[in-house]
Amino acid sequence: MTIIKIKIIEAQDHGFHVTLTANDGKFDSMDGFLSPLPLELELSWDNWQLAHHELEETRKIATRIRVKPTTSYSSSEQKRRIKTYINQWLDSNEPRWQPIREELIYVFGLLKNSGSEIRVFLDVKNPKLRRLPWQEWSLLTSRFPQAEIAIRARGKGELKPYPSCSKIRVLFVVGKSAGINTNLDIEIVQKLQEKGAEVICLKQPSREKFANTLREELGFHIFIFSGHSCSEADGTIGWISLNDSDELSIDEFNNSLRYVIDRGLQLAIFNSCDGLGLASQLAQLSLPRSIVMREPVPDEVAARFLEYFLAEFTKNKSLFSSVHTARERLEYFEGIYPGVMWLPTICIQESALNKSLTWQELTDSLIPNPQTSRSLLKKKTSLYLLGAISLLVVAGVIGLLINKVKPLEEVGNRLLQPCQEQPIQSIPPEENKTPARCFAYISEVPNGNWLHGGSTTWAPIRGKVNPKIQEIFPGFKLNYKQHPSLPPGSGTGIQMLLNGQISFAESSRPLTDNELQRARNRGFQLQQVPVAIDGIAIVVNHELDVAGLTLKQLQDIYTGKIKNWSEIGGANIEIFPYSRPLDSGTTPLFQENILNNKNFGENVFFIPTTTQALREVTTNKGGIYFDTASTVIPQCSVKALPISNVAPYKGEFVPPENCSEQLRNEPNLEVFENGTYPITRRLFVIVKKDGSFDEKAGKAYANLLLTDEGQKLIEEAGYSPIRSPRTDE
Repeated sequence: MTIIKIKIIEAQDHGFHVTLTANDGKFDSMDGFLSPLPLELELSWDNWQLAHHELEETRKIATRIRVKPTTSYSSSEQKRRIKTYINQWLDSNEPRWQPIREELIYVFGLLKNSGSEIRVFLDVKNPKLRRLPWQEWSLLTSRFPQAEIAIRARGKGELKPYPSCSKIRVLFVVGKSAGINTNLDIEIVQKLQEKGAEVICLKQPSREKFANTLREELGFHIFIFSGHSCSEADGTIGWISLNDSDELSIDEFNNSLRYVIDRGLQLAIFNSCDGLGLASQLAQLSLPRSIVMREPVPDEVAARFLEYFLAEFTKNKSLFSSVHTARERLEYFEGIYPGVMWLPTICIQESALNKSLTWQELTDSLIPNPQTSRSLLKKKTSLYLLGAISLLVVAGVIGLLINKVKPLEEVGNRLLQPCQEQPIQSIPPEENKTPARCFAYISEVPNGNWLHGGSTTWAPIRGKVNPKIQEIFPGFKLNYKQHPSLPPGSGTGIQMLLNGQISFAESSRPLTDNELQRARNRGFQLQQVPVAIDGIAIVVNHELDVAGLTLKQLQDIYTGKIKNWSEIGGANIEIFPYSRPLDSGTTPLFQENILNNKNFGENVFFIPTTTQALREVTTNKGGIYFDTASTVIPQCSVKALPISNVAPYKGEFVPPENCSEQLRNEPNLEVFENGTYPITRRLFVIVKKDGSFDEKAGKAYANLLLTDEGQKLIEEAGYSPIRSPRTDE
């Protein structure tokens, strides 16, 4: 589940620093700059907001607008102006913004072509930016209309397990509803009972009743509120009107709300006015997800959105997809309430990005009802006995027919038990080996928040291994940290480790003498622990007719001696060599081993990220690029070349016209392991040996990767394991 993260923070030079990343590490991160918010956009938004609220004081009294003709108040002209100015801003020619925009087009295109959802996570504190309708950007509306945007809710704590109950439990609270027709809301939510859910409905409950229900032992999966609510202008504090006399802030019920969240509440839906403040406060109590309206919403619109959303969500659609479809189905209201499709908003904690929420997942987490289980057991017991007798008879017959087959014990094998999902305190003697077979057998994995960073080559490994480690050791929290100004890479990660900015680093090259000396000068040593083998693949434009290259030809291309493909049997096309920057782990290794420490030619273009470089090669018929095999070989837009007559991909080459999500070229790990492919390297965990907790965390991470379980996951990520995992004994 790939989610594109766009972090926007105010810069000192009157604009916004932008960082683009992905939650699963499948795409390289990059930095850019967005110019200040245009005054025209601010003014048009303020005017639309005033018109939408009908009166300036509407939001302050927190009333959900009653159904009535509001064309004279909600200006379609202001809506048009907002769309114009937001596109002028986001399509500006600011040179530091253009690479971000181009990267989004490239990444969104890859997701679209693979059939994946396009999910965007907007990490922004500025309250004006949080309220803007980013979905009106023409890049999305014209090219990627299926994209949905969520706003980061800044919270604390880790995700809680689902409630332990036999039905999906929904708490539906109808608060103060003067002037609001909530009957339709009630009817819509109660339909969830037809899907097997248990719906607890509280109509204008007292404070005591509300608090006691929140503290029910079974807990709730989903909380829905309909009625009056409001938030502060900066979107930080919110209230709900519980009944005709009680206006309730989140602070007043912190303990009860924290209790229901700790019991596994996964989603809150505020089908009411202006809920950004509510989402913000609940995130502080560790609620992972909320759906709110970012402005007052007309009553009939609120009810229809809830109906459309629940209809999609109970069909096992994702949260992003369900909200997106429900929003789009509100289009027929735009003639009466211009801009109303902007209002429904997903607010989500960053810690919840890697855990999708669907109706099916909630259903799968349910625990069977004990009484139902007993009755089913009685009915099944007789069937099991009958089946067992039949199996014994059949087994006897089969045994007579195949009596020449030896049992496993006679050939010296034994089946291994699957790895446990919890740490093992007492390791069985037969499993007490180094390296261990399973993550669960690693001792001394320290709890805490551990920052790590470095090589972009490691991104697929982090994406595959880290979530599994977190499942088994939830207290061992791993957070990838990028340098605030330097491009990501092995050298940058090692520098951050030397400076005490991270706990351990990942590198796609060995430590240099200079780095080892810098560590000694600071009173400690650095240790490099090899955990995987990687091949470096050479890719070119898919239309280029070149069968392969020798190492000498590759050297001559990147030192500038060979400048046209016709010099090595290709067409008369100028060669455009691309490379990552010199602080990348891949580039100095390539320079040392392929160029024999010669300088890169003046014709070499250094590109910050692999995704940008691949885009250049895709659009330039003479382009050539080198990077980790697992990253570039599966790409359909380029083709990998055999080097010295050894192909870095498995079997027959899959041409671009046949390349798809189901059929792609795969790295040939065997030739990387046995050394027949000429460009390979080892990947290292870099540990600071200073007796600190950081050293303990780095050693634990390396030991986890060296287990059989870790090595298998590394292989699944497209890299060769440094050692062969045991499959039997």
